[in-house]
Amino acid sequence: MDHPLAWFWHLLWLLLLPLHLPPRGAHAFFPNFWSRTMAFTWDSVTHQDMTEEAILNVTLRIFVEMQHPTKGKRIREEDFKGRTLLADDIFAAFYGPEVSAKRFRGAIAQVANANAAMDFTNTTRDDPLLHFDSELIRSTNSWLLQTRNEILQAVRSEQYVIARGKLGQLLHTLQDFYSHSNWIELGHRKIHPHLLQPGHEIKSIAEAGVPTCTDCSDWTCQGNLLDSLLEKGLLTTGFYGAQPEKPIGKCSHGGRFDDSRHREPRGGINKDSSSFLFSPHNYLHREAAAMAQEASVHFLEKLWREIKSKPFMRLLDISPATGLSFVVDTTGSMGEEISAAKRQAWEIITARRGTLQEPDFYLLVPFNDPEFGPVHKTSDPDEFWKILNTISPLKGGDEPEMCLSALQLALQNSPSYSEIFVFTDASAKDAHLKNSVEALIQEQKCKVTFLITEDPSRTRVKRETLSPDRFNLYISLAHSSGGQIIFTDNENIQRVSEIIGESSTSSVTLFRHQKGNIFSPKGSQRRRRRKEAVQLEDHTFWIDSLVDKVVLTIQGGVRAFEMRNPAGVTQASSSAHGPLAKIRPIGSIYRAVLSPPVHAGKWMLTLQSQGHYSVHVQGQSTFDFLYYFAVPKDGRHPGLFMLDGSPVKGLPTYLVVMATGLKRSPEAGSVQLKAVNLEGRGGSLEELKLEGGANRTDLLVAKLPPTLMTDSSFSVVLRAMDGDGRKVERAAPQATTVEASLLELSTDAPVLPGRPATIAWKVTNPGSPKLYDLRVSSVPGFPVNISSSRLQLDFNQTATGLMTLNVPDVADPGSVITLTLQASLLHPSGDPSFAHLQLLVMPLPLVQNPVSSPVCNVTSVGGSCGPPRTPCHDQRWTATLRIWDEAGVRSVQVEGGAMVAHHSDGLAESVTYTSDCCSQQARLVVTNLLGEKYLCQVASAPPALTVKPRAPPPGVLRKPVAAAGAAASWGWVLMVFMATGGMMCVM
Repeated sequence: MDHPLAWFWHLLWLLLLPLHLPPRGAHAFFPNFWSRTMAFTWDSVTHQDMTEEAILNVTLRIFVEMQHPTKGKRIREEDFKGRTLLADDIFAAFYGPEVSAKRFRGAIAQVANANAAMDFTNTTRDDPLLHFDSELIRSTNSWLLQTRNEILQAVRSEQYVIARGKLGQLLHTLQDFYSHSNWIELGHRKIHPHLLQPGHEIKSIAEAGVPTCTDCSDWTCQGNLLDSLLEKGLLTTGFYGAQPEKPIGKCSHGGRFDDSRHREPRGGINKDSSSFLFSPHNYLHREAAAMAQEASVHFLEKLWREIKSKPFMRLLDISPATGLSFVVDTTGSMGEEISAAKRQAWEIITARRGTLQEPDFYLLVPFNDPEFGPVHKTSDPDEFWKILNTISPLKGGDEPEMCLSALQLALQNSPSYSEIFVFTDASAKDAHLKNSVEALIQEQKCKVTFLITEDPSRTRVKRETLSPDRFNLYISLAHSSGGQIIFTDNENIQRVSEIIGESSTSSVTLFRHQKGNIFSPKGSQRRRRRKEAVQLEDHTFWIDSLVDKVVLTIQGGVRAFEMRNPAGVTQASSSAHGPLAKIRPIGSIYRAVLSPPVHAGKWMLTLQSQGHYSVHVQGQSTFDFLYYFAVPKDGRHPGLFMLDGSPVKGLPTYLVVMATGLKRSPEAGSVQLKAVNLEGRGGSLEELKLEGGANRTDLLVAKLPPTLMTDSSFSVVLRAMDGDGRKVERAAPQATTVEASLLELSTDAPVLPGRPATIAWKVTNPGSPKLYDLRVSSVPGFPVNISSSRLQLDFNQTATGLMTLNVPDVADPGSVITLTLQASLLHPSGDPSFAHLQLLVMPLPLVQNPVSSPVCNVTSVGGSCGPPRTPCHDQRWTATLRIWDEAGVRSVQVEGGAMVAHHSDGLAESVTYTSDCCSQQARLVVTNLLGEKYLCQVASAPPALTVKPRAPPPGVLRKPVAAAGAAASWGWVLMVFMATGGMMCVM
């Protein structure tokens, strides 16, 4: 191993292993970069490594074939030969060093984290089908093809976030094939030609009853695969644990945490890591990883060629542009605001069309009272302009309106790192959605900017005397999201809305300060100014060497101000065109655009204030950072499991930081990351040291101290130094709130029109005992039921259950259903926690044979149960079944009991069930790849029965039909039913 202390750490790990309980768990290459640190296997290749490298390779090929949209140049692939591929370098080579790769890095992280999550989530980590275990080669390939179709459907529907999640899952399973099968050991040096290829069948698979391994008692198992496999070219994969139990003669997955390795033939065949403790075939780890990455590149390139460049680039955000998202109040008093939104949209569309900054999506959500929506989303600017032109002020105009409901829709339908602009002149009627909206903001990391007009001359009907603090909710949301809140009037809304054109992926917030409630009606402002004396207030802020295009926005009770740069040069607000900036007053707002080049260092702003005000300083920079919170997962495949949103009080949590734009130009030198500071409203809470978890300078982690996990919110500030040793700081736009509980939602089957969908939920309470009220909702409002609405959890306790979503026949394929699980605290009191899950509706599968339905035939019964006096546990019987299901068999399980192994048998699946005579019959639950379940009943001495296949609807009992035949041949086909309701299990 490369690390000088590798053998020492391996010995220490070996000594500590008996202290670890064997987990139920993952079956894969190690999940992500932190796995190497947790398992002391620094030279292992992880799923994250392969996924990121594959995406960067294909992105480079796209740029090689593309011309720059304005410069017409191409980049050369040979310029990157022998270099480590980095997203920033590829982006800079094609787009130029001034373009940020932030959204591209975010999209790669979404795919890589969805890949790693296959080893962590309840519905995926233990499923052998998703990891090419238990010789489920044909079934797993069918699942891969099904997931490929879901990716294509999501791309066609422009649901790119869903597509990224599905892509990460697909790549995980595809990569596992080369680690968990014997493809490498069979001598192959190229990827499997028929794997994940529509219209091709994987052949030469070791059937049930065919031995595959010999006994191996060492940690490393060379030569434990039978020679007959190589002679016949038969594929096999290992069995893991006892679900299902490993048949006699079959290979184990192997490794310290695989209990099946103790059952002969002992040992295993996985190549997940370079460590003999985890991988019996560790000596082939590099070969398996190289081929898994080649297969990933092959799939991504085929996907690119199939869907074409533009959709593929949108899928992975391979673009410097951002989207344009509007939430617009359409009541009768909003004529000027709607005109301003249209004007800004038109200017952006015309100015950016055909350029690098052309928005890659447009989104509009109208609202009034009592209506909100629908969501209008498109990537076609002409279509968006037509939609926007249909929006006009409606009748009415009373206050308040359904603003948060519309904003929630926009957040659910906007990609991460978007900026959403809200136009309104009314307060929110649906303020109860505040917590849900804040959770979405933190999860999506979106900025929300409010443009609010308030003009006493306008004819908005007031139901009651309106409070001057009625917009405090908007102020709070803008602040916590990193956006702005701009108060203006009818006269100035057109000029104020120009801030929309300044939004870009390179925007960074350098300073913000708010004193009091910056909104109050005009009359009260004038009265306050007459009463309050003018105060001089100083503010300092830092502009670093990596920032340009700096804009100051000052609004509220400020009569005048003066700026001073680090060299001592000053300019007053009365000077519109001075040495430092161009200053423009817009009503009660000042906008100051600093003149280039901006002097780096400490700036001072002196205000003549007379009341409440706000200051916002924003610039443009390619140096920025992305971050997420993650919890460590121990066991066979250790790693960091990304949380969808905020950290959870009581859970050991890491902050993962991904920096962008570390090297702006060769002459400027590289930015050196130093630390992360967590800042609350009262100042710094704690500074955290950054640790490297990979051989990269742009990917670091910091462990959050338990004392920090309080109920208060904080912001993440990254501290660094530029090439000249000068200070550089970047603050994350969104404030983070610590949650009381961890909520998770997941599903393992496609969502189909007219079929109920089953979703698994999980609630974890790492803190003191809590009583919860669980509520679930869907958008659109389809009926959804949860298995438990009240939940009592003690310290460090977890509950799981199921919810059932009734999808109507009229649900359009390609549409999205958003589920929200809310866990409200009944005792002790506190803010609720949320989990969100987006489900893509797939078209109903085409049925090749319309009269066919799943068929379960018992082909043989062996053994018999003798006289009653014979002890039943001393006698055994065995039944062999053949299951045909056009959708593909996912799993077979004894009802309420253990999994049963199934193997490919031509176009069917073969199942062997064995039991002692204390139980002379059993009901086997078969689940297919569509999530449908049906029962097969077996018995030790059944009558001779045959079945004529029919096609009744799901849930209808299919009666067996008696017929003459051999006594050993019989079959029952019982009811097909969809999984519903479900039991709650508290562990």
